[in-house]
Amino acid sequence: MDLEKLVEYQKRLAKLVVIDDKIDVQNLKFVVGVDQSFFDDQIVSACVKLSYPKLGLIDKNIVIEKIKFPYIPTFLMFREGMPAVRALRSLLDSKLSNTVVIVDGSGIAHPRKCGLATFIALKLKIPTIGITKKRLYGFVETPKKEGEAKPIYDENGKIIGYSLKSCKRCNPIFISPGSYITPKTALKVVVSCIKKYKLPEPIRVAHNLANEAKRSWKNGAVRSI
Repeated sequence: MDLEKLVEYQKRLAKLVVIDDKIDVQNLKFVVGVDQSFFDDQIVSACVKLSYPKLGLIDKNIVIEKIKFPYIPTFLMFREGMPAVRALRSLLDSKLSNTVVIVDGSGIAHPRKCGLATFIALKLKIPTIGITKKRLYGFVETPKKEGEAKPIYDENGKIIGYSLKSCKRCNPIFISPGSYITPKTALKVVVSCIKKYKLPEPIRVAHNLANEAKRSWKNGAVRSI
């Protein structure tokens, strides 16, 4: 495995990123969440399609396949990217102008400005937002109050995302665009998807689905999900 070549590939993809709003939030009708879990040598990619802004469940999909790339921090797009893309495709119709995908993984708040959410955005040509529980890259103050957000800056002082304290007793989450959406709009969408939990509903529901699928697979009943 040549990590230097993978780094160069990430850098090439980063040059294709468009930090503009491909979608008007007023026209947003669906938010899709994708999360993944692992067991043995399998990766479970779970995605859910929710109505917006009511966040009611409309559809869901699960893809379980063999892991083909090891776990290496900052290279998760090579491990999780295509499985996530394959799971998402069945939930996306031709009208991508009314949908945003929220990914459990980084966007441009990544050492090479190309995290998992960026990979998915560029593959599917759809706006994506990356969510992480830890800061992977950038400079940011820690928000103290519930609902407070602080900008994440890159080494040039450019805003590449936000840290959000989404609930009173939780640590902040880190939000950044994948592509085709601005940091400000990404924050707005995520805030509107927060209910009473730390994570936005599309990610939280997808996370629960992934874990449910993993349990069902082990029990030989994954088709019932």
